[in-house]
Amino acid sequence: MLKRIVVGIALVGLFASLLLLGGAFRMIVFSLAAVIAVYEMGKLLRSKGYRPCMALLYVFAALHYVSIARFGYPLMLIIWFLCIIAIAVERIFSKKRTTEDAMASLMIMVYPLMLFAALALVISGSVRSAGTMLGMLLVFACPLLGDTMAFFVGSFLGRRKLCPHISPKKTVEGSIGGFIGGALGGLLCWLLQPVWGFSYSLLPMLIVGFVCGGIGQIGDLFASVLKRWADIKDYGNLFPGHGGVMDRLDSVLMCAPIVLCYIYLV
Repeated sequence: MLKRIVVGIALVGLFASLLLLGGAFRMIVFSLAAVIAVYEMGKLLRSKGYRPCMALLYVFAALHYVSIARFGYPLMLIIWFLCIIAIAVERIFSKKRTTEDAMASLMIMVYPLMLFAALALVISGSVRSAGTMLGMLLVFACPLLGDTMAFFVGSFLGRRKLCPHISPKKTVEGSIGGFIGGALGGLLCWLLQPVWGFSYSLLPMLIVGFVCGGIGQIGDLFASVLKRWADIKDYGNLFPGHGGVMDRLDSVLMCAPIVLCYIYLV
């Protein structure tokens, strides 16, 4: 437990550094996280006998944040398109991989890389540069506070199982707590926004937080589905007591499109 707490504090410190330093540091950390996430997903799929085209996936994972931050999202879309075409061409003209292997490659392009792309658009400021800090706060605080609230409410008040075939410990009461925790995350972001000179309305942030509190649970449960399918406990062991990058970001990634829509519209 002590190790888990220490690593958790270190992760909070890393997030604070991403907020405060930004620039090249944020680009390096994000790109490295995306590459590690691809490695973790590739390892999971290989454990089931699939052989995704990892080289192309690593290239996209390493380049898409750089392309967004430096040249805007059109270049990222071009790189994405070229990677998909390359996967298709390899399958058509080479016997190196099966059709199932090509489908596994395309799956990683969607999950997690499509969600990483949405997260990159949020934290790079490519959509609304003025909302970068607020977007980062929302996309991390809402699902993580939702997850924390779900854990404590479920631990003390949980009675009815939510989906025991996937996650036996999760309860309906804990899930409700997750929605509330997400809304509290929106409230926290609203309270902190004067630090960066924002003045956005409270109600939309509460709604975004509430929605992220639920979507984050879907991300967590879907990650659990894949881990059960592959018969593994965690995606990785990069963070002792916390698992790998995908274990830490499963709910955040699923919430990234929601926060992206909020930033774009508001």
